[in-house]
Amino acid sequence: MNPSRRLGKLKAAALKRLGRLRSRVSGLSFPVGPNDDISVAWVTVEALNLWGGFLRAYYLSGAISCRTASGKPVKFVVFKFPNMEAALKFAAHSAKGGKVPGKVSRRDEPAWHDAKVFLKLEKSVGASNLAQIYAAFGIATPFTEYLSIVRNFYAHRCDETARKAARVGVKLGLSTKPELRPTKILCSKLPKRPQNVLTDWIDDMSNIIDVLCS
Repeated sequence: MNPSRRLGKLKAAALKRLGRLRSRVSGLSFPVGPNDDISVAWVTVEALNLWGGFLRAYYLSGAISCRTASGKPVKFVVFKFPNMEAALKFAAHSAKGGKVPGKVSRRDEPAWHDAKVFLKLEKSVGASNLAQIYAAFGIATPFTEYLSIVRNFYAHRCDETARKAARVGVKLGLSTKPELRPTKILCSKLPKRPQNVLTDWIDDMSNIIDVLCS
């Protein structure tokens, strides 16, 4: 996902991709077949990639000065960067806690999907719309904490990632013991919810993106 001087454009691109992901899993409920399990795995990995890519593009859009969908200007008032490369170097420096030599690689960059890392970075550069950013992340949702955990299971599929993913089911109240498989967790419905957990998370992500860019 690319930075833009128009956050409305960034928002539209993100929501369009999220809509495609949502359509793959919104009708699923457990038990699911092998093809559905593959869809859940793919959507989970892609959703986290999209989320991290969006927050990276959002930060860089602010670095080059941009406007929200409503026309409000967004800029950094504490640190100002001559270009996106300088902004990335600052972000990498902040993430690593030390000097980053030479050209910044993606490995040097922050874990963009981590909401705490993103919020700390936006605060440190003095984003002019910081109140709007905090309002967006004030939306109550567990996906910012748990999506990366279940994504790691699908990406690595080992005992350790399986154990961590199973604990998500306990934290969501779907089980009293860490025994549920990740696909069952994501395809289950929480009390009083009309759709599965993964669809809820995609909708929550869409809502945060909407507030961030509006």
